[in-house]
Amino acid sequence: MAHEIEADFVYDYYNEDQQCKNCTSFEKRGDQNFCTEANSEVPENAHCDFFQSKY
Repeated sequence: MAHEIEADFVYDYYNEDQQCKNCTSFEKRGDQNFCTEANSEVPENAHCDFFQSKY
């Protein structure tokens, strides 16, 4: 992550409302799911401490 403190990253997160696909940092880039905060590819159903809801 772009922060000095590392975030806990959970694959296959149980709460669908807080999965990467619903985060302000999540983008679709072609066939890739990308996190602008982590500057890397991420699964749609993951979650980290820097999650910010789009809604």
